Amino acid sequence: MAALLIGGCSAAPNDNRESATPQPSVQSSASASAQPLSSPPIDESPAEALVPQELSLMVTGDVLLHPQLLGEAKQAAGAKSGNGEDFDFSPLLAGLAPFVQDADVALCNLETPIGAPPYSGYPRFTVPDQILSDLEAIGYDGCTTATNHTVDSGTAGVERTLDALEANGLFATGSYRSEKESGKPSILDVDGVKLGVVTSTYSLNGLPEEADWQVDTGVDAQQLIARGKATRKAGADIVVAAVHDGAEYTSEPTVSQRRLGRALAESGVFDFIYMHHTHSVLPIEKHDGTWIVYGLGNSVAKHATPTILNREGISVKATFTEDEPGEWDVSDLRWVPHQLSTSPVAWCQVFDADGCVPDADAKASLKRSKATVNAYGAFEDGLHEWALD
Repeated sequence: MAALLIGGCSAAPNDNRESATPQPSVQSSASASAQPLSSPPIDESPAEALVPQELSLMVTGDVLLHPQLLGEAKQAAGAKSGNGEDFDFSPLLAGLAPFVQDADVALCNLETPIGAPPYSGYPRFTVPDQILSDLEAIGYDGCTTATNHTVDSGTAGVERTLDALEANGLFATGSYRSEKESGKPSILDVDGVKLGVVTSTYSLNGLPEEADWQVDTGVDAQQLIARGKATRKAGADIVVAAVHDGAEYTSEPTVSQRRLGRALAESGVFDFIYMHHTHSVLPIEKHDGTWIVYGLGNSVAKHATPTILNREGISVKATFTEDEPGEWDVSDLRWVPHQLSTSPVAWCQVFDADGCVPDADAKASLKRSKATVNAYGAFEDGLHEWALD
């Protein structure tokens, strides 16, 4: 899979997946000149139908590295290398790997800036860049970076994060190193299919950004729609919105969050809309023909706040199909719920209890997540379980 970024950090090819876009067969045209009488009859049957192109996109929630996760990753690295100086997040991420590799493109939400030792936790995070190489190693193609913690480490943290993403060949959008960089719509080219990503965060936790172009902020529908139109005009075949918004530790979107999601859907500008930030699973809704994922929950995290909601999350795979030239729609939407184990923390899918978390916990989590995800009738509208072959 070849991938590059137009506007922002570059992305390297990922060799462990099948091509995202089967090439349509091309029917050669016959000469318009008259045929000799001895020639066989000209076949005037309709040309062979073009094979529809497809692109599958996996989106996952917050990658939020609390201190316990850093300690466990350091222990894992020490067990492997014997020196304990580096970090190894692969045990934390292992459960995700087969799902990441089952999609053509996978995007995370990188909640916190990359820093330098000593690393810090809440309320102003910095984390080691090893998380990015470990995300890339299991197949991620990039991350959105517009969150309420983007400027926790100031401009230096923003630039260090983007440099690290670029060094690992990962697509990035949501924060920028220059005004020129911020002005270019972010488009990921996947074997000729151009995926545009429009992102924004509701807040920077009261911290100042260097300039109003440094981070995509604000959850105004008209502003996001205008950016979506600009992204389409810049050449994107598919445009998705990734919004960091909502109320933490809840099971339903806020009134303003749902109003925003529906306005984006009704605009006809976005092919798919998803959100994160709440650290909890929220419903999925198909509105005006467009899917909205109101809250993916955490991908990986270890909060001090004692609620099961922040140990749960979902991952979603949207398959886009081009049925008519230039017309892409989500033809299939699948989801997989997970629960984070306690110690050591690991990502554990709960569709099929496999011992990663206790069976009773997995069943309770599955029941809870199903009820939440289906609150607006997503299953009836076509949401499917994401089961691996």
